[in-house]
Order: sequence, then structure tokens, then C-alpha cells
Amino acid sequence: MNTQIVTQASSYINGLWVTSGNKNSLRNPANLNSHIKDIHFASLQDAKNSIISANKAFAKWKTISIDKRIRFLSDFMVSIKENKNSLTNLITLENGKTLKEAKGEVDAAILEGNYQIDFLSKNLSENIDTNHLYYSPLGVALLITPWNFPLSTVIRKMVPALVCGNSVVLKPSEFSSLTAIFLFEILDQISIPKGVANLVLGEGDIVGPVLMELSIVKIISFTGSTDTGELIHKHIGSSDVRYQAEMGGANALVIWEDADIEKAVEATITSGMACAGQWCTGISKLVVHNNIYDSVIDSLVKAVNNLNVGDGSIPSVDMGPLNNVSQFKKMKDYIDRAIQQGAEILSGGTEIESVKNKGYFFSPTLLGDVNENMEIASEEIFGPIINIYKTKSIESAIRFSNLGKYGLSFSIFTADKEIAKTFIENIDASLCHVNLPTPYREVSMPFTGWKQSGTGIPESGRFARDVFTKPKVVYSNKS
Repeated sequence: MNTQIVTQASSYINGLWVTSGNKNSLRNPANLNSHIKDIHFASLQDAKNSIISANKAFAKWKTISIDKRIRFLSDFMVSIKENKNSLTNLITLENGKTLKEAKGEVDAAILEGNYQIDFLSKNLSENIDTNHLYYSPLGVALLITPWNFPLSTVIRKMVPALVCGNSVVLKPSEFSSLTAIFLFEILDQISIPKGVANLVLGEGDIVGPVLMELSIVKIISFTGSTDTGELIHKHIGSSDVRYQAEMGGANALVIWEDADIEKAVEATITSGMACAGQWCTGISKLVVHNNIYDSVIDSLVKAVNNLNVGDGSIPSVDMGPLNNVSQFKKMKDYIDRAIQQGAEILSGGTEIESVKNKGYFFSPTLLGDVNENMEIASEEIFGPIINIYKTKSIESAIRFSNLGKYGLSFSIFTADKEIAKTFIENIDASLCHVNLPTPYREVSMPFTGWKQSGTGIPESGRFARDVFTKPKVVYSNKS
């Protein structure tokens, strides 16, 4: 796979590529012997300079007409579309996703970016009688994004932030730096004004505190783990920094006795095993009605065993590796604890011998005999492991689905509209689905979480405007 599509290897600050920090070696999670590229992490001074540069640039960027800002971002999205194949290969290379999954992410990013450009071009001001309502930018926006969706999450945040007139500092995950670098190479090519968009590479616990300079940064938009999100929240404290966060999930999918088993099993595989289970809207819990339990398990085990696990760059592969060694160790620990607590391995549960020691490959796993009292029933797994709970009671199905501190996504498979309604009304989740996989979403709708899955204004859809602006009302004398 061609790695030369990314020519730079460093942070981008005030229109310049900066190489003052330490080097970090990136490796392919599907082939640990494959060295991808050495990149320069930002120094603490680099991180500080990025905030200062963004603050200076904001003073001019906010005065540029919305039409000109739209042209910059439209050119940006056109270039992303033109480089679709390169981005697909790049995401697979550094993330581990299959080519199909990476292509899906690129398509989603293009759709989301263009939606925001179109919506914001028409909705940053409005006349109400003789009065006028403006949506004004906030200032410097710090965007912190994860490794599992290195393109779409960046686009979801950065495009509306810039269109609204804010300047940005992007801090991507250290595990997915190349996709971010490639995006900033595009921004550099379209000659976006210096300092308007800045890229800071590095480990969050090192550069993060410097980036969160609360006297300058006006908004922090974060996507990542709940633990990290809560640490950021504590750091912000009582300041007036606007904080928006999309965090973890321990999501459930319910297959009721009248469900279409074939479609439900297909959705379970998508929700639990796509992207090697490494997405916040995927499932960690499957609830199955007693009357169809054996049929569902038979079909599910067969489907899981037929998944081809390997290097995502091979078109025939269905599931790629985990992204990093930490994720790999977590899966092994999770399985050990699940067995200790009484769970039964129905399928998987181990490293894959055929690719052992080559990459971070873990077999797609089904765990049976899981009950409400097990600690594992409440946890976010973030890997290809599904806990299965058997019941005949709507009440217990809802109770099991709601276990834990998360409230992100949920799906119910049933032919009965009233049963679906009962579940949806009683589930503590912000994104609910009927006869659909849990990751399903549309760009026009908000993306948010309940409980400890999210905080602040929802992102995406029309809510993106509210994340990155503040309203200003101008009253005019009617006489």
C-alpha cells in the first residue's frame, strides 16, 4: 500500500510544518513488522504556539464573509472527494479497518461535511419581523478526536467550526496522525489563512494541558473515552469554556420473539463486529428472547465463525485487527474476567493462531450465560466481544440494557410496534433504533449521549451551529 500520499510528518502551526518535537514510529496494526512512517510529536512550546496563532487568526477570520469561508471549506471537501481512494487506503493502513469500512467512513465524512456547509450557509442569520438574529463565532476551538474514526470525526467538528468563523486547533489521536496530516496538507494547498487551522500531534496527557489554555480557548469539542472526557471536564472546572463531549457506550441490541432472525443476526454482526467492535455506537450486549434463543445463537455462531479476520487491505477480509496493543490486552483481560464471573464462551475468545504475533488480531467472540449481576454486563468493551443475555420479560430486557453508566445507542428488533414503543420509551439512550443496527445514523440528526456517554450541546445536524456559535439579537425600531 502506498504510504507516500502523506508527504509531511509533523504538526502544522500558523501555516508552517513544525518538526521541533520528538519522533514517534507508526506501525501497521495488521503487520507489526511494517514500519509506516516516523512523525514528529509537538513540543510543549509548539502546543502553546498553536493556541496563540489560532487566537490571532480568529480576529481576521471572523470578519471574512460567510461566502468566502464557504468557498474555502467547499474546496476542502472537493479535494477530500478527489482523494477518496487515497484516504481509504490510508485509514486502513494506520487504523486497521477493512477497505470497505474505510471507504464507508470517507463517504460518511463527505456527506457530513457537505451537509454542514449547506446548512450553515443558510442558517447563520435570520430576519424576524424588523429584528435580526445572528449566530456569532466563539473564538478558538480545540478539537480532540479519536483513532477509531480519524476522518469522519474530524470533519464533523472542524467543518462547522470553521464555517461558523472560529479558528481551530486539532489534536488527533497519536494512533491516527497520518489521516490528520493528509487533511492539513489539503488545507495548506487551498491556502487557508495562516493560523486559522492548526494541527498538534502528540500524546494527550502531555500536550493536552497546554492546549487547554482556558484564557484563550473558548470551546473544547471532544470525542473519546468517558474517563478522558471526565478528566477534561474537571480541568475546565468553573471556567466559561464551552465543553461538548461524545464519549463511551455499552450499547444493547434486543431480539424479541417475533423478530426477523436473519435480519437481526445480520444487524448484530454489523453492530458488534464491524470495525473490530471499536466504535462507541457498536454493541457490547445482546438480549435474546427465550423462545428464539437457540435459533438466534445457532445462526449467530455460524455467522461469527464465517468471518474472515486478517489484514484489512485484503478485499476478502471481513474484520481487521484491533488498533493498538492496549486494546489487544484489554480484550484478553475482559475474556479472563468474564469466565471468572461465570460467562461461557460460545465462539472465539482467543488470539487467532494463523496470524498470531503478526498483528493485533483477536477472534470475534460471543459470551453466553451473562447475567445482570456480572460486572462485565455494564462495561464498554470496545472490541469484538458480545455479552448475551436470555430473557422472556420486557422488564428484565430493559433493565439489562440500561445497566451501567452509559446511555448512547440502542436497537430493538420486533414486528410489534407497541413492543418497540415500550422499549424506546424506557431505554436510557439518546440514539434509538427499530430493526436497524445500533451504529446507524443520519447527518441531519444530532449525535449525542445520555448519562456518561456525552455532555454539553449535541454535535452534528443543526446542533453543530449551536456548539460553535453564540446568538446575537439586533432589535430595530419599527416606527
